[in-house]
Amino acid sequence: MLKAFKKAFWYETKSIKNSWYKTLLITIFPLLVFLLIVAIFKGGVARDLPIVVVDLDKSKLSRSILYNINATSTMDIKYVKNSTKDALELIETSKAYAVIIIPKDFLKDTLLKKNPNITVMLNTQYILIGKILTSELMSVSMTTSAQVEYVNALVDTQNPEIALKSVAPIGMQITSFFNTYKNYYYFLVSALLPAIWQVFIVITTLVGIGEIFKFKRQREFFENSNYIAIKLLGFMMPYTIAFMILGMLFTFYIYSQWAFNGSFTVLFLAMFFTTIAYQIIALFIFSVLKFDYAESLSMGSVYTAPAFAFLGVTFPIYSMNGFALFWRDMLPISHYLQVQISQANYGNGVLMELDKFENIALFCLLFIPVIWLFKRKITKVLV
Repeated sequence: MLKAFKKAFWYETKSIKNSWYKTLLITIFPLLVFLLIVAIFKGGVARDLPIVVVDLDKSKLSRSILYNINATSTMDIKYVKNSTKDALELIETSKAYAVIIIPKDFLKDTLLKKNPNITVMLNTQYILIGKILTSELMSVSMTTSAQVEYVNALVDTQNPEIALKSVAPIGMQITSFFNTYKNYYYFLVSALLPAIWQVFIVITTLVGIGEIFKFKRQREFFENSNYIAIKLLGFMMPYTIAFMILGMLFTFYIYSQWAFNGSFTVLFLAMFFTTIAYQIIALFIFSVLKFDYAESLSMGSVYTAPAFAFLGVTFPIYSMNGFALFWRDMLPISHYLQVQISQANYGNGVLMELDKFENIALFCLLFIPVIWLFKRKITKVLV
């Protein structure tokens, strides 16, 4: 058994060494994609988003509102227009993300307590930017309203302390956990890198096993129908080592910049089982599709590419429908990411992670039909 494992291991290691394509798939290609993702999201926090203003009032109050908007790090009043039509053209050409329209007689209506409205039009095609701008504009609106109320109360009471309490009778302290600076780089990159990593695991495994069958090397690799499982594990191991190293690299990179409260041992154990699970899934896809190399690569891409959308990072799990939840459960990376988040943020003990390990381990059961299908195929080839 050990001899069969070693022979398969060194066979595939030599194959990787002699194939520039396989070598790039486990080194340069994933590293380049990782670096690209890091470069794209390195900013972390959205800043100076261009907006356009239509100020029909041009009063001291409207100028104060515009000053408060420009004072935020998120928004930048890049354009000032005299008509809504001109402002909307900037939205349509993606030169600005929002239009703020301050109506005529805004100051007058405010002093008369008619509760005038400022109209805001957002390009919500960019969901994340839309949420950021909505939050910031609400904050500016509340700040400006409080300033107006304070001035009115000060006129009535002639006492700054009483006036302040009348504006904000209830104080609120909001404390952010884990992502204190609301940095999108922190949670997007820490989920995107594993999502890309699992794509490379499946595709590379399919390329490795696919070339054995494509170039008719089954007899050379398997020799006979004995120890099929051991030989497949030996075949997988060079890729397991390579992707564990890649996984550790991106993990250490991410958490060299952010706090990690748990155990790297627990996380890397989950990473190891996830790597094995995806390799088995790749072999399962290959065997179910009757050892068709091209179709297997296509199916592997279909299975892994959309994974990021189902991880529950950018879209809440509790808002997913039944199919989305089902598909999420069918992805080992979703269970791995739960371990990563719970270890990084909460520092959970290993016992609290057992259910996630069980979910990942269940995918390994696919190895049973894989062995059976491979044995049938190899037996036919060797006859």
